[in-house]
Formats: sequence, C-alpha cells, structure tokens
Amino acid sequence: MAVCKRCGLKTVLSEEDIQKMVNNVRKMRGIRLVDDDEYNRRLEICRNCGKLEYGSTCALCGCVVQVRAMLQDGRCPYPKKSRWQREVK
Repeated sequence: MAVCKRCGLKTVLSEEDIQKMVNNVRKMRGIRLVDDDEYNRRLEICRNCGKLEYGSTCALCGCVVQVRAMLQDGRCPYPKKSRWQREVK
C-alpha cells in the first residue's frame, strides 16, 4: 500500500472520494470556478507531470489536483513557473 509522502496517510483516495470533494467544492458559495475547457486543460497538464502521485496528489504541495484545477484562483506550484500558465504570444 502506498504512503503519502506529505501527510503519511496509508491510503490512496478513491475516485469516489475525489468526486465527493469536487462536488462539495462546486456547491460552495463564493468560490469562482474555471470553465470545463480550462479544467480539462489543467488536469491534462497534471496527468503528464512527474510530480503527480497516486493519480490525484501533487507531490509539490499535497493538493488534490482535481480540486485545485477547478479553482479560478488555483495555481500550479511547479517551481519557478506554473505549468498551467498560458503561453503569451
């Protein structure tokens, strides 16, 4: 069984646990969320990042990426430059 390096928990979040967290955030008042396209773009970046652990946890900050990615004010904690940042043309 995997152990979370950040919190030491000996369990990994299930898809059901993650979905409950996402649904709870969506129900909160005053929380600004990104649109579905931006959410999916961010998740794809996280899924391809070497810092993603257990399919849900950012090794840099310990967040559940499925939750952080949906927050309008959410930021990728990758050192020096957020991987979510869009290229400026």
